[in-house]
Amino acid sequence: MSFEYKNFKTKPNFRFQEYVTEKSDCLCSTYQFDCYENKKGEIILISPYFDIDRVVENIHYISLINLKDNKEIKKLEGHKDRIVNLRYFQNPYTKIDYLISSDRKFIVIVWDLTDYSIKFNVEIKYEGFIYSCLLFFDQNQMWAVTSSLGENNYTKVIDCGDKDNIIDIEDSKDENVYFLAYWRNNEANDENNIHNIIQCSKKKLFISQFPGNITYYTLETVDKYQYLLGGIVFQNKGRDVFVFSASSGLIQVLDLATKTIVKSIELNKVQLYSFVRWNDRYLLINDCFQKRIIVMDMNNDFKIYSKVLCPQMSFDRFIKKVYHPLYGESILSIGTDWKIKLFVNRSVNPTIR
Repeated sequence: MSFEYKNFKTKPNFRFQEYVTEKSDCLCSTYQFDCYENKKGEIILISPYFDIDRVVENIHYISLINLKDNKEIKKLEGHKDRIVNLRYFQNPYTKIDYLISSDRKFIVIVWDLTDYSIKFNVEIKYEGFIYSCLLFFDQNQMWAVTSSLGENNYTKVIDCGDKDNIIDIEDSKDENVYFLAYWRNNEANDENNIHNIIQCSKKKLFISQFPGNITYYTLETVDKYQYLLGGIVFQNKGRDVFVFSASSGLIQVLDLATKTIVKSIELNKVQLYSFVRWNDRYLLINDCFQKRIIVMDMNNDFKIYSKVLCPQMSFDRFIKKVYHPLYGESILSIGTDWKIKLFVNRSVNPTIR
């Protein structure tokens, strides 16, 4: 189970609890990790691993860690170079858990987390390296999406049942796409309008339909901002929205049905990265510059509800919410020290291990 759409009950207000991983060499340069609840009810952290002290041996794998005791339960081996991206997804039709990962040798692997097998792997030729990837599903089909940093590149959609069926999104040519998101438009009458891929490059955000392969919306950023940091798709007050940020403190809320910006917020002296939907009311954004978590009240015109200082954050780029087996509703984060940290709600009394 993904925690992305799970509604947590407590108000978000965090304090540092512990390091989940102590290895300073365990994560990749893009600071990626994810977590999910498996069929046994265990909360599993997914972390790429690279042994910096054994570079000659070229050891790369994905580590699955049980958050109850922070012990590794499985190594996923298959990558031959540094892993640059990984994301967890659950097939909404079959409820099977999947992981998609990519490395600097252009290898994309989809893992079946039921038995830890490789469901699909393919080499994607790019003039650069894959920077973001995701999965989306039809009732009988699974698709992978990859984007890259480099020249003469496209965002590519790959049929996981036929690795030779690779479709380029033409309008992404020559764009360095830093972030991918997926929006399923359940209100669409035409099946060609159901699947929507959101791409964020430096200077614009654009949305393309699949399989229609039409880019029907483009948003240009203003000169002082760049769309490098991504965002999150979710439902708020009955409407599908994409909340995203640009460098140096611009937050925008896009109504996906009407394609209108319904809110723009500019914050000074901040560096915003990842978003977390805490529940139907609160949205979390980590501010790397001031080592704090900004809490937005989505039911009150996306106003800032609070700013929670977290001194242990070390330019932490990504945060994830998780229901920790001992501490309950919590968040995980990772920064420049490459260690994953656990922050728990202040209202929760920690269980002593």
